[in-house]
Amino acid sequence: MKISFDANLNIIKLEGALVSLHCHHYNCGLLKALEDMKVVEAKDILIQASAEEFNLNFSEYIKKYLINKTVSEILDTAEDLYRFMGLGRIYLAELNENGGFAYADSSYYVVGWLAKYGRRNTPVCYLTCGFLKGILSAIYSRPVNDYKVIEKHCMITGHKQCEFSVSVNE
Repeated sequence: MKISFDANLNIIKLEGALVSLHCHHYNCGLLKALEDMKVVEAKDILIQASAEEFNLNFSEYIKKYLINKTVSEILDTAEDLYRFMGLGRIYLAELNENGGFAYADSSYYVVGWLAKYGRRNTPVCYLTCGFLKGILSAIYSRPVNDYKVIEKHCMITGHKQCEFSVSVNE
């Protein structure tokens, strides 16, 4: 994975794509602000935006580096990418073209939200839902909206791990 940093412009690129790094204060604060605005569907916006971004960038990465790899190897690479970006540790082995389940035993948003606001009663891993939609649509060359991801259990609500159910929209 190619990483570049232009110190004069303070720009980071990951495989040629601009990357913006923010702390949990910024990201969780942004999420909270969006959720507090009752006229905005923060969850849907964050899932869709991250799905589109992960689809775009992971599609390019597949074309560049993973063209002869098996789906299992590509899913392993997606797990590594998720961890490399500091999003946590996720397990994708149960996913296929028709969906399945994914599990995370660490989560950037869970840790950040707990540190900033404490426990909540609803899941918080919207970015991970978008990540799953994006990488599956990239792997199977389908539109991102072909996949629906629901976080069934989240560590923020006291579960041992986050569990994501993935299905194909009909």
